[in-house]
Formats: sequence, C-alpha cells, structure tokens
Amino acid sequence: MKKLFITICSLFALGSAHAQNLETNFVCTYGEGATPDLLCMQMQRSFSGGTDANEATKKILRVLGLAPNFIMVPCPNIDNCAAVTLNDGFRYIVYDKEFMQNISNTASNDWTSTSILAHEIGHHLQGHTLRRTDNEESRKMELEADRFSGFVLQKLGANLRDAQAAMNALPHPSDDDSYSSHPAKWKRLNAIKEGWNDAAGIVNQPESTPQPEKTTKIDVASLDVEVSDATTLKTHDIIQSDDFPILKDSWNAGYNYKAAVYDYNHWYVFMRKGFGGWQAYRRREHFPKDEIKELWDKNNSVISSLDYYNNEWSLTMTSFNDKFIQQRWATDSKFPAEKIKESWDEGYYITEATFGENTWAIIFNKTNNYEQFTDQMYNRYDEFPKDAIKEYWDKGWFITTLKHLNGQWFLVMTKYADRNANNYQQRWNKTTEFPMDKVLKNDNEGLQLQCVTYGDGFWVTVMEKWR
Repeated sequence: MKKLFITICSLFALGSAHAQNLETNFVCTYGEGATPDLLCMQMQRSFSGGTDANEATKKILRVLGLAPNFIMVPCPNIDNCAAVTLNDGFRYIVYDKEFMQNISNTASNDWTSTSILAHEIGHHLQGHTLRRTDNEESRKMELEADRFSGFVLQKLGANLRDAQAAMNALPHPSDDDSYSSHPAKWKRLNAIKEGWNDAAGIVNQPESTPQPEKTTKIDVASLDVEVSDATTLKTHDIIQSDDFPILKDSWNAGYNYKAAVYDYNHWYVFMRKGFGGWQAYRRREHFPKDEIKELWDKNNSVISSLDYYNNEWSLTMTSFNDKFIQQRWATDSKFPAEKIKESWDEGYYITEATFGENTWAIIFNKTNNYEQFTDQMYNRYDEFPKDAIKEYWDKGWFITTLKHLNGQWFLVMTKYADRNANNYQQRWNKTTEFPMDKVLKNDNEGLQLQCVTYGDGFWVTVMEKWR
C-alpha cells in the first residue's frame, strides 16, 4: 500500500548529471521524502506526459488566461508530485501516476489530481522554484500554493469540499509546525478555503487554531443535545478511533456492527442491538472474494456491510440464524447496470454497494422467509436525492442503501411484500456536523439505524422501525 505524504515545499540542489549536463536547480515536492530522480527526468523529458495530466494543466491555465508552458514528466515510483526547474531554462511538473491515483481513491473524489497539479503550478507561477528558503519561508510558500489551488478549483467549478479533498486524504500532521518545512494541516485547509472564497467573492473570516481530536468512545451523556433531551443510547453503540477500533467489548455487550464511516483519518463505527447473530469482519487491500467465499460457508453468514476506506476493503458478515438468504456479488470497473438487471430478473435485489480501486461492488440478496422484496429502483445523483426519496416513500417503498460513492449519491429503494407506510416508518437526517443528536433522538423514539454515510460535506443517517 502506498504511503501518502503531507504537502511540503523543500528546496535543495540535487547535483549535476553527466548526460546532457543537466542539473536540478530547485524542487518543490508535494510530499516529504521522495524527490524526482534526475535520471528519470533525463529519460522521460523527451516524451509528453499523460493526456489527462496535460489536459488538466491546460484547463488550470485557461482560467488564468495563460498559455501552457510547463513540461509534464511522468516518473514512476517517486510517490510524489513536484514543481522542478533545471538549468535548461524549462519549468517541469514531475508526477507519479500511482501516487495521484492513490490519493484520488482515498478521497473518492475526481478533483484531487487537478488540485495537486494546481498546487504545483502555483509554486512555479509564484516564483517558489527560483530561490532557496528556510523552514519559515517554506511554510509560507506552501500556503500560497494551497491558496492558489483553491482559487483555481473554484473557477473550474469545484465545490469547497472538492477543492480540499486531496489535502483531506493525507495523514494529519502535528498542529505544532514550528520546526517543520510545511504548515499544519488545518492551516493548509484554511488556505485552500481562502483561495476558494476569493474566487467565489466570499469575504474570508479568520480561523482559530483547532482543538486536538479525541480518540475515545463517544460519551453520550456529555454531549450538548439540542434536538432531544435524551442522553443515553438504548439500542446503539457508537465508537470512534483513529485506528479501526476493537469491537470485542461492544459485541460482548450485545451489539453488532451495522455500518462505519472513515473520514478525515478517523473511524466512526455504528453498532446496533438486535441485528443478526454471529459476526466477523475482515479488512483487506484487495477485494475480499476469498474471505467472502470462506465466510459464506460459516454459520450461515452473509455480507451485511462492505466499504472501501483508506485504501482497504472493509467487509462485515453476519449470521441471521434461521433466515434463509441466498447472496451473490458483482464487481465491474464500470457501473454494473447490466449485472443489476440480470440479478433482478433472477429474483436478487441490491442490499449493499461500494466503490474502491476504481471498481464498483454490488451485493444482492434473494430471500424466502426474510425481507421479501417485490420491486426495486436505483439511481445516482449529483445532489442529495431528497425529492426521489419522498417520491418513492409516497409509493410505499423504503431506502435500502444510501451512500456517497465516486462523487455521487447512490440511492436504492425497495418495495417489500410486508411493509407499507402504515406499518413501517423510515426517517433520514442530513447534517454538516457529526449526527449524534439525530441518532439520540431517533434511538429514543425506537428507530434503528439502517445506513449512514458521509459525503459532499454532509452526514446522512437513515433510521427505521415497525410502527
């Protein structure tokens, strides 16, 4: 798995090369550690960069009214992207395609590569690759390049979350950057925001230093709850941690894994009482087809949750005791519309979906004595699909899956043989902050979690109950 690095600008000479007498004058790298290899540049500089990189560079410069005058150089295995000047008078942007793709996969956002390239172009246009600096000046230049990237992405049509996606996909640095060549992450995010606001004509407000995150189980009683007077969860347990948490204590207390969200390098795991029996979870670098096959044969378990976070597939399988469930899965680099139609025709319905490693993964269930499906719809939306949800709720259908995947909202709604608006209730809530107050209120009204997701700057929970 590739290690991702936080943005820095470190300027230094790499020395001379024998071939063509080329020398590296200055380098502004996108990540600590690896720097472009001069030999790679000598071998690759005569070839044009990838079409996507060249087109992205042209788009960035077009909004500034500038002609493209950078040489794009793909250099594999450097785990980085860099603005480079050589002693030949040309300006280069050197990039590792796999590094760029890893960040895009982690962020689940198509704007990340444009953001990184805009950052490096900003270094060139602001003269950062023309002089040596100390750490203090280097941190200042990084913020200038970050602000530039935010400005450019707004002009290209990205929202603020898109503009910050690449930075948010990288690990948290220390908030104390006194001895570092790069600023703390919150400063960089704020610089991107300021640039985006400048382009949008929004007046920037000063931001204070953020408080450090706590890595603990959520203490419900200590929360300031505005929506409900409830201070105790009755049928849910929510665990948060920087690393994937140990579930043993929650399992032993009678809760089962229902869903999880990984965002800003932090896990939020939602556990629920009364959801199945025996459980197992696996986290793998590649799609866990062997683990699925193995666990299908164990304790009559089926896939109950599948996600792709932090360059890993996260699989949870649950036993539903005497409930007979047939299951299949399908993966495809393109959205698998034909496979969905084939499964529908054979009586299988979508129960889970995710997107990772440039691959769609769809899970289908076929049941006889449990959650009998009679019809189903799905669609993908650029905006949150509140109107579509209401339309199908009014028909007596219910949300089965709602996730933010590959930059869009993916909604699946199902018609059940035994559910209707009179005997079943479902409710969604959409907030910009962690939805603890919503979960508390719904939990204390007897609703249980169906799904939870985070995307486009919003938390969305779906909770339900029999009336």
